[in-house]
Amino acid sequence: MIIVKSKQLQGFTLIELIIILAIAGILFSTAIPELSHLLARNQQAAQLHTLFSHHQLARSEAVKNNSRVLLCKSYDGQQCTYSGQWSDGWIIFADTDNNKKINDNERVIYIQQALSVNLSLKYKGFGSHNYVRYYPDGHSSSNGTFTLCNQFGDKFASGIIISRTGRARIASQASGGKALTCS
Repeated sequence: MIIVKSKQLQGFTLIELIIILAIAGILFSTAIPELSHLLARNQQAAQLHTLFSHHQLARSEAVKNNSRVLLCKSYDGQQCTYSGQWSDGWIIFADTDNNKKINDNERVIYIQQALSVNLSLKYKGFGSHNYVRYYPDGHSSSNGTFTLCNQFGDKFASGIIISRTGRARIASQASGGKALTCS
């Protein structure tokens, strides 16, 4: 005689499945805001490091080529602008005649396109809020602070502080120790 053992199928009951889905829904709904903050912060950090590297590029080009190099806001990538926002983009070029305009004989070093719509960038500098000039000895035209913000406002503001010596540094506070503000 052959004895066959029957296997019981195991699974979830309808009530167990509803409970699991309810718990998963609660966990998922609390994780979404944190995930969006994380993604926004990562996007902001990447853009901040890009801007930081552009300052280093402008300064090193000024020293290497023994010329003035300008980093200025530009919405079209062709000329510096005194209106608009830094979020519209910027250009770096050798400003050999010191007129803050790209002439035929001046080399464009880099063109940055507009930032994501979720990011805003402002610059407050002593002298001009529209550009930073680097001289052949590495000095900059002025002290100033770039403040980069995402859609979540002041809480996540980050910045780059430019010293008169031309040194740029990433900072989470303004140079006086006060909080960076997005307005």
